[in-house]
Amino acid sequence: MPTSVNATNPYSYTANLLRWQEPMAFSLRYRYNLPGQLANRMLNVELGLYVLSELMPYAPAESLPDLLTGEGSAYRNRPVWTPRQHSYLQRVRVLLAPYQNRLVWQNALQKYGTLSPEARLFSVHPFSGLNTEISSYSLRERLALLRRALLV
Repeated sequence: MPTSVNATNPYSYTANLLRWQEPMAFSLRYRYNLPGQLANRMLNVELGLYVLSELMPYAPAESLPDLLTGEGSAYRNRPVWTPRQHSYLQRVRVLLAPYQNRLVWQNALQKYGTLSPEARLFSVHPFSGLNTEISSYSLRERLALLRRALLV
C-alpha cells in the first residue's frame, strides 16, 4: 500500500524529498557514463548553483553555505526576496543540508568542475552562470527539474 505525504508519516515526506532527482540521475548516469552516485551529487550541486542564481545572482558559487545557514556577508547583502523566493530557500535548506558545511560544498564544486563540459549545466571556473556547451534540450530538461525541485 503506497504511503502518502502527511504529517503523521514524516518518513514518507523525507523519502519524497530525496526523490526529486530520479529519473534524471538515472538518465545522466548512462548518458555521460557517470559512476555510482555521481549523477545525484552533480544534480545537488546544480540545484545549489541554480538557487544561488535565483536568490543571490551576483554572489560567487562559494557562497552557497552562507545562503543555507543565513550567515556571512553574501547573505547579509542579499536583495529583497519575494515570498516565492523565501519558499525556495526553505526547500533548498532541507534538500541541500550537507552543503551548509563550507568544506563539503567546496569539495563538491571542485569535483563538479572536473566533469566534462557537455555534462555540466553550469560553468564554475569562474562561476559565470549557465554552461554554453550544454545542448539546448539538456538545458531545458535540467532547468525544469531544478524548478520542480524547489516547488513546495
